[in-house]
Amino acid sequence: MYYELQLNPARPNRNLRTGQYLKGHTPANKGKSWDDYMTKRAQRKCAKGWKNLDKYRPKTRPDNAGRCRKKCVAVTDDGKFRIFDYMGAAAQWVGGSRENVRRCCKSNQSMKQLHNPKGKLTNKINTDHKYLGHRFYYFDDPTWWTKTKTNL
Repeated sequence: MYYELQLNPARPNRNLRTGQYLKGHTPANKGKSWDDYMTKRAQRKCAKGWKNLDKYRPKTRPDNAGRCRKKCVAVTDDGKFRIFDYMGAAAQWVGGSRENVRRCCKSNQSMKQLHNPKGKLTNKINTDHKYLGHRFYYFDDPTWWTKTKTNL
């Protein structure tokens, strides 16, 4: 018992790999006004940056942001079908992109009339849009029932 002073190594306050502050870190300027830690010139420059953020910040959100997942169905040419919980899973299954699966579902749901070679509308409706060899339909859309093996 020599009564030695034991000091633990100093714990770093930053992630050594990324340099980011660790969780629970309190910034040195928290609760302080700009006058406490910035010169007047630096304050003018920071105010200009905040003004530009407000000026150029997007006013609307992206079209596909915050959408709920939607079930979809893939139907093959021989009438077999497969149901997916969301379009991302269907895209992974077929080896393509989620956006194109959605486009195919939307095109099949819209039931647009076909044009003849002269550009005039015919009485035929196209619900057979394909993406990578498969027809995709929204699960709620009853059109896909007519395309399955039982109804061919």
